[in-house]
Amino acid sequence: MLLGLAAAATAVLVALAPALKRDQRRRQLDGRGTSGGLGSGLDAVWRPTAEDAHAQWEAQLELPAPAPTPGDGGRLEEGRLVIVVPPAS
Repeated sequence: MLLGLAAAATAVLVALAPALKRDQRRRQLDGRGTSGGLGSGLDAVWRPTAEDAHAQWEAQLELPAPAPTPGDGGRLEEGRLVIVVPPAS
């Protein structure tokens, strides 16, 4: 009985696999993506070093522009705004 139920469940999954994959691919192409946010939440618990590395990577991607200080003379050169990013230390 139990073996027959397992075989039936496996057959149903094998039959539905192409449709599930097609639906997932369509959602990715539409920009909706999948539930990847759940995995990143679990990373913080089970792999904290991976979460820290991901946070550092995101911080490096989003460098803020340096704020002007009084007396620095502005950042205009020949009518163009120039932002000089200091080297990472």
